[in-house]
Amino acid sequence: MSSDSMFSVYGRMTALPGRRDDLIALLLDGFRAAGENGGLLAYTVNAALDDPDTVWLTQLWADKEAHDTTTRSEAVVGVTRQVPPLLAQQPEGCYGHVVHAAGQAAKG
Repeated sequence: MSSDSMFSVYGRMTALPGRRDDLIALLLDGFRAAGENGGLLAYTVNAALDDPDTVWLTQLWADKEAHDTTTRSEAVVGVTRQVPPLLAQQPEGCYGHVVHAAGQAAKG
């Protein structure tokens, strides 16, 4: 697949103290909901080493249309609505146009 049309999302979320694992579980539910709709090529949820409440999220999409269609789906919106009560502050993030993508599957 060419990276010409790939779309990326990067986000940082800070959970309420002691709620990071709840937030991670919810984000994984969102991943499962998004995966049903296609177009999501990679999705990582990372716990920050230097802050027990911070979670970093990275998404790689086939294109922006796939992202927009999936994130507007009823399944994903249902999960997304549950995120704000777990947050200590407004999420931060950005969108990108993929210049290069390569890698191998993470070993669980």
